[in-house]
Amino acid sequence: MSNTLITQIQDVYAAFGRGDVPYILGQLTADVSWEFEAPAAISWGGLRRGLEETAGFFSGIAAEHVNPVLKMTEFFASGDAVAAFGRYDATLRSTGVRVSVPSAHYFQFRDGKICRYINFTNTVAFVEA
Repeated sequence: MSNTLITQIQDVYAAFGRGDVPYILGQLTADVSWEFEAPAAISWGGLRRGLEETAGFFSGIAAEHVNPVLKMTEFFASGDAVAAFGRYDATLRSTGVRVSVPSAHYFQFRDGKICRYINFTNTVAFVEA
């Protein structure tokens, strides 16, 4: 089961890399909790509930970032959860500054779909850039 969940998460990251947001949203429960605590200046931050609100996370990234690259290199599974660690790089449209930050993500599954996501990253780097 753990390897299956890790493979599902790796597939979600591959979809992010090719800009396939519909695929990602299809892997989520209708009542997904999408959590990324961040200052209001980061439009893709916030605590989101449901698919429509979660889509705002991705549209915020698309609006603010150029050439985003997410490389998650370590994966750990336990029960119905997966943690992934790596790095996120993107150029901010507003300033042209390239930001590179470590990233940690937590995913919880219910009935084979992601029901909760938590994003941990250095939000200060985006605000200061």
